[in-house]
Amino acid sequence: MRTPTVCSEYLVDLLQYIENRGVDASALIAAVGFTPEQHLTVDGRFPLRLFEVLLDVASVMLDDPFLGAHAGADSSPSAWGMVSYLGMSAPNSRAAFDAVAQFSRLLIDHGDVMYREHGSDLTQLIWVVPERKPVSRQLAEFFFTSWYRANKAILDRWCNQREVSFSHDGPTDRSEIERILEAPVKYNCDANFVEFDSHFLDRPTRFPHTGIYNSLVQTARAELAKLQMEDRIVKDVIACVVRQLPDGVPKLDDVAAELGLAPRTLQRRLNNTDTNFKLLVDDARKQRSKQLVGDGEMALLDISAELGFSDQSSFQKAFKRWFGLAPGRYRMSQQLSNNSSS
Repeated sequence: MRTPTVCSEYLVDLLQYIENRGVDASALIAAVGFTPEQHLTVDGRFPLRLFEVLLDVASVMLDDPFLGAHAGADSSPSAWGMVSYLGMSAPNSRAAFDAVAQFSRLLIDHGDVMYREHGSDLTQLIWVVPERKPVSRQLAEFFFTSWYRANKAILDRWCNQREVSFSHDGPTDRSEIERILEAPVKYNCDANFVEFDSHFLDRPTRFPHTGIYNSLVQTARAELAKLQMEDRIVKDVIACVVRQLPDGVPKLDDVAAELGLAPRTLQRRLNNTDTNFKLLVDDARKQRSKQLVGDGEMALLDISAELGFSDQSSFQKAFKRWFGLAPGRYRMSQQLSNNSSS
């Protein structure tokens, strides 16, 4: 439910790169239709979909099909911040790459980074994104080249073999992106990943320091928990709405009071998600209605009152909108299904 975001450092680096290439801020704002800085959250995050828009529009404005890769390679290592320092202080490269896998959401809060063994000698660091929310070519190349820049010293020191694969289409001539990544590049693969020598994982880092590493891990976990808090607020709001429905459909102020939050605070946190309070109320009623109708213990009239509907007719229409069947027919189909399976 959380709106996918990128860290503010990525936004700053991208805007600086675009400006350095001759596109001033007013021209970019006119082209994309929004002012980027106005969309930063209070926690310093920027919506992923708007970041993709910036990449795609800048690619056209600069006539640069490799804009994402160029901007990623030009981004400051500071964008990786804590994740970069974790890699530097880790006891070995395996721990350093574990930090990337665990905390990549601090950079791009979308999908997951994980390891995948490929044969006996090769390991893949793969970026798994939801099938229903794929990322653009420019974003994938930006992320991988920025990762490469942040880890170049380690890669150059120990990794003799590496290759980068992307799931999207790409130009036939790959010489430019291979120059940027200093590695072979493949397109139209089953995922976005970096493949490298497995023995590289057991090599020591340049500045191993157990105390610093452990301290940074705790800090990174706290930051990640803070980022994931918006997922919890959605679940908490739905549960609270369900509890309050028997007394009528609650208002945002009622839910905020039960959760111990100021209404403006709750509204701000919901603004960081893919939903809003009205949709969450609808979701709560939908979830609760499916449970109550499926149980078969309450009369439909009582369920209508339990869910805060003014009359049974309104409940019937809402239920049919949610599930495609009137509640009575849905209950009958569930009972027939249960009888046939028993």
